[in-house]
Amino acid sequence: MQLRFMEKSILAIVLAVALIATGCTAQWISVALADLPVLTQMALNIAALVATLDSGEQLSAAETAAIQNISAEAGKDLTLLQTLYSQYKVSPDNSALQKIESVVGDINQNLPALLQAAHVSDPTLSARVTAAVNLIVTTVDSFAQLIPQSAAPASRKSATVKPVIPHAKDLKKQWNEQVCGPGGNGALNAAIQVCLLR
Repeated sequence: MQLRFMEKSILAIVLAVALIATGCTAQWISVALADLPVLTQMALNIAALVATLDSGEQLSAAETAAIQNISAEAGKDLTLLQTLYSQYKVSPDNSALQKIESVVGDINQNLPALLQAAHVSDPTLSARVTAAVNLIVTTVDSFAQLIPQSAAPASRKSATVKPVIPHAKDLKKQWNEQVCGPGGNGALNAAIQVCLLR
């Protein structure tokens, strides 16, 4: 439990530093569009974790289905989010922003709920699926922080620190370390190479 808290804390710090370092520019939507395919690949790789992370404990059909459901839901939501960002880039308006915010809200609510309902008994698999979901949710949250607030007063805009989105290479690195990083099992370490993002 404490390890998960530390992983979440470290991830939050890394993302916050990345957000502060890059700054919010007119290119924020382009960066989000560059990152969304990486997040979608992460979502697909969650299902692959079931096959690659066999640590000797047999998963139930319900656990396997729950993890595959998390993967499918994340993939569907991230694909929709990518479509909405692309539409917003072509035709920026408040309606498009509201749709983006709605999908972000769905991701923030649905993925953690599906993860909690999964009840994965294998601790290694549970920790890695949790890290995967947390990375996706945290990154999508960073997208939401950059959505323009046209109704915000000018004084508030200049007084706040402008967050940024981590770049695709940073997301891949975090995924590879947190989800596909080596563990204590040699056979597991060899199998996990399948889930690495390049």
